[in-house]
Amino acid sequence: MLQLTHVTLKTRQVILQDVDFTFEKGRIYGILAINGSGKTTLFRAISNLISITSGNIAAPPSLFYYESVEWLDGNLSGMDYLRLIKNIWKSGLNLGDEIDYWEMSDYISLPIRKYSLGMKQRLVIAMYFLSQAKCWLMDEITNGLDEYYRQKFFDRLAQIDRQEQLVLLSSHYKEELLDVCDRVVTIHQGQIEEV
Repeated sequence: MLQLTHVTLKTRQVILQDVDFTFEKGRIYGILAINGSGKTTLFRAISNLISITSGNIAAPPSLFYYESVEWLDGNLSGMDYLRLIKNIWKSGLNLGDEIDYWEMSDYISLPIRKYSLGMKQRLVIAMYFLSQAKCWLMDEITNGLDEYYRQKFFDRLAQIDRQEQLVLLSSHYKEELLDVCDRVVTIHQGQIEEV
């Protein structure tokens, strides 16, 4: 469970104003948002990368958030990242299976600077699954994926542990979220509202 209690979050503008909201485990939540609405700022606050103005956020201890492919070091390989995630998170998943599923074997050992946006995005998605964290914050995770890999992502997402896993998935595309999410919310005028 992820709980926001009287959360106010201000940057240059008010993102959230005295918000109470609970994200229940075992669900996939879609966060429908336009650029500048505060979804990335919310994810940063939940993951403790930035401070909230007031209130409390009770987040699961096993939380994975990788904001952007821009965080990837171009001098490292995808294999470097996958091994790091597997070791840090003590993952029980097989590296080879993840590489095969996301069809990365042709390039996984190359420096990331040689990857296309779609290749980087598949790597980041594989990192999420490999972490086996109980809470994922996925910010526009399907950007850069063609329809084939988007469908592979949604097929795989449908197989998560519906007892334990909590996923927050942001997107600009309402139809995409409605197809895969249990609930879809939006950030509007400082509140989290059901769509």
